[in-house]
Amino acid sequence: ALVFVFLNSCDKSTPAETEKQIDKPLPTKATGTLPANGEPCSEFQPIPNDDTKVSILFKWNTAQNAVNYELKVLLGNGQAAITTVGVQEALVTLDRGKTYTWTVTSKNESGSTVSDTYSFTTPGLSEGNYAPYAAEISTEFETITKFLNVSWIGTDEDGDDLTFDVIISENETVILEEIDFVNTSISGIGYIDDTNYTIKVVSKDGSGNFSVSEVTINPAE
Repeated sequence: ALVFVFLNSCDKSTPAETEKQIDKPLPTKATGTLPANGEPCSEFQPIPNDDTKVSILFKWNTAQNAVNYELKVLLGNGQAAITTVGVQEALVTLDRGKTYTWTVTSKNESGSTVSDTYSFTTPGLSEGNYAPYAAEISTEFETITKFLNVSWIGTDEDGDDLTFDVIISENETVILEEIDFVNTSISGIGYIDDTNYTIKVVSKDGSGNFSVSEVTINPAE
C-alpha cells in the first residue's frame, strides 16, 4: 500500500518578512572625536571668497548596529546644521567666531541612540562674548547606597563666571531641578536599577549666552 504524507507549514512568511519580525538591537552610542571637545577648533578649511564662514570636519567612532548617523549642530537653542550620513564623518559650513554644540544620533530600523553633547569654537573673532562650552558631565552610581552622583566641568573661552541650570529626569519625569546653580556637582540622588536617567546642564554666562549639554545613562550600562 502507498501512504502519502502531506506537510504544510503554518508560517507562510517570506525570508525578508521573517527577518523584519526579529527585533534588532538598538545602535550603541557614538563618541565624537573631531572637533576636539571644549576648545577652539584647530582643523578647518576656509571658504573661498567668504571670510565670515569656515568649513568644519566632524568625526565620530563607529556605533554597533548603526545603519546611519544624524549629525546635529546647535548655536544656543537654534539649529545651525543637520545632516544624515552613512559614514562616520561629515563636513559642515559654519560661522566664524562662535561656540557650537553638537551630537550624533546612531540609527537603525529599531530606533536611535543619541551621543553625549560636545562643543567647540570656530576660528575668528567673536562679535560679542563667546557662549560657554557645553558642560562635560560625569556620573557615578553607588551600588550599595543606591545613590547617583553627578558632576560637570563648565568652561568659557572668555573666562567668564558661569551659572548652571540642572535638570535630572528619571524615565522622562523630572526628579530634580536647580536654576542659577553655582556649584558643579550634585550628590545623593536616589536611583532605581535598569532605569534611564537624563542629566541636562545649561551653562550660562553674564551676557545672556548659554550652551546645553545632555547625557542619558542607565545603571545597567
